[in-house]
Amino acid sequence: MSKLDPKAYSAILRTTEAYRFDAGTFLMRLFAYTTTIGTISTLTLAGASAFEASSVASLIAVCMFFVAPRVSKRIDERGQSAVVPPATAIAAAGLFLMLATTHFGGPFWLNFLAAPLISFLPNAPSLARTRWTFLISSGRLGKNAPRLSTAYAYEGILEDIAFMVGPAAVVALSATITPIAGMLIGFIVYCIGTALLISSKNTEPEPSLAGRHDNDTPRKAPRKASVLRSSAVVRVVFAVMVLFGAVYGALDTSIISFSETVGFAALASIAFAAESVFSVVVSFLFGTLGLNTPLRRQFVVFAIAYGVLYSLFVLVNAPTSLIVIACVAALAYSPLYITSNLTCERAVEPENLTEAISWLASGQSIGMVIGPVTAGAVIDAFGSLAGFNVVAGFAVCIIALTCACIPVLRKHL
Repeated sequence: MSKLDPKAYSAILRTTEAYRFDAGTFLMRLFAYTTTIGTISTLTLAGASAFEASSVASLIAVCMFFVAPRVSKRIDERGQSAVVPPATAIAAAGLFLMLATTHFGGPFWLNFLAAPLISFLPNAPSLARTRWTFLISSGRLGKNAPRLSTAYAYEGILEDIAFMVGPAAVVALSATITPIAGMLIGFIVYCIGTALLISSKNTEPEPSLAGRHDNDTPRKAPRKASVLRSSAVVRVVFAVMVLFGAVYGALDTSIISFSETVGFAALASIAFAAESVFSVVVSFLFGTLGLNTPLRRQFVVFAIAYGVLYSLFVLVNAPTSLIVIACVAALAYSPLYITSNLTCERAVEPENLTEAISWLASGQSIGMVIGPVTAGAVIDAFGSLAGFNVVAGFAVCIIALTCACIPVLRKHL
C-alpha cells in the first residue's frame, strides 16, 4: 500500500538548515554534468577532431570511475570540509591545464595528462544525499523531518534541472564567446557551490575516523575496505547502474544518429527535452508517495519496469514513435534512480554512504562510455535504427541481472 501526500515537499522547504548546502551542491552539479559534453565542445571548437575530443572525454570518465569513489571514501573518513577543497583544487589544476593548452595552442597530449586530475572532482549528489540522511536520521529535525525518499526525490529533481541547464549553458558560452569560456565559467560556478557547501558546518556529518573514547580523547578507527568489496547489495546496484548508464549512452547516440538519418535535426532536442520533463514530473510525484512496500521489492519492481519500458525502443521506426516511446520510458527513470540510492542507504553504515552513492555514479559514468561505443559500432555496421536494438539489449540485461540477484537482495537487505 502507498499513501499520496501532496504536502510532502513542505517538510523539505521548512528545513532551512538545508538551504545552503542544497544551493551549493546544485551549483556544483551544473558544472559536474558538463565534463563530457563540455570537454568535447571545448576541444572541437578549438580545432580538435571529434575522435581526439571524445578520447579525452572518455579518459576523464574512465578515470572518474576509479578515482571518484576513492575520493568519496576519504570524505567519509575525514569529513567533507577536510577533503572537498583539496580534491577540488586538484581538479582545478587539471582543468586549467586543459584550458591553457587549448587557449594557447599547446601540445594536445597535455590534455591526456589533465584528464586524471579532473577526475578528482567531488561527487556533488552523494554529498547532498549524505547531508540529508544525516539531518533526518540524527533526529535533529524532530517530527517535522521529511521522509528520506522525499529528500532523495527532491535531489533527483535538482539533478534533472542541472542536467538540462548545465550542458546547454556551457556549450552556448563556448560557442558564442571563446572555446574555453563554458568550462571556465562553469568551474567558477562549481567553486562558488563548494564554498556554500563547506560553509554549512552544522549539517556536515561527523567523519568516521573522528570517533572518540568515553573520555572524549580523539581516536582513529581502523580504515575499512571499499564498500563495493564489503557490501553485496552495493555490488548489485552498482552493476545495475552500469547497465543503466549504458542504456542512456546508447540511447543518446542512437537518437542523434536517427535524427541525422531522417533529416530532422531538431528531433534529438525534442526527444531529450521530453525525457527530461517527464523525468522531473515523475521525480516530483514519487517524492509524494509513502510506499510501504519493502525496499528490496521496490528496487526489483522498478528495475524490471525500467528494463521493460526501455526495451520498447526496439519498436522505433519513425520520429513520432521515438517521441512517444521516449516519454513512456522516462516514467521508469526516476523511480529506479531514487530507489537505487535509497537501497544503498539502507545497505551500508552512515559513515560509508558518500562512497556507496559515489559508486553508483561511477557505474553510471562507465556505462555512459560503454553504451555509445557499442551503439556507435552497431550503427556504423547496420544503420541508425539498429542503435535502438542496442538500447533494448542493455535494458533486457537489467531485467536478467535484477532477477538473478533477487536472492542476494533478500539475504542482505
